[in-house]
Amino acid sequence: MIMIIAIKIRMKNTEEIPVKSYSLSELSQLYSPTLSLSAATKQLLRWMLRHPNLVLRLQETGWQKGGRRFSPKQIPLLFDCIGPP
Repeated sequence: MIMIIAIKIRMKNTEEIPVKSYSLSELSQLYSPTLSLSAATKQLLRWMLRHPNLVLRLQETGWQKGGRRFSPKQIPLLFDCIGPP
């Protein structure tokens, strides 16, 4: 059985971002669209590591440091800690 997550988070520019699976690069570009892909990814990882509780909560859902993809279950955890893009 597949469950559909219908939660949406409002972005700063009032668009909505669906809660779905995102790659690290996709998500980093949403947060820092003016930076290069490499710089945006490093920035997102720095923000994540500043929140030890976030890293622990992500690990409880199966994420590992070095992971390149976030599940729909992990996206709300990121948005709760560092805010929506």
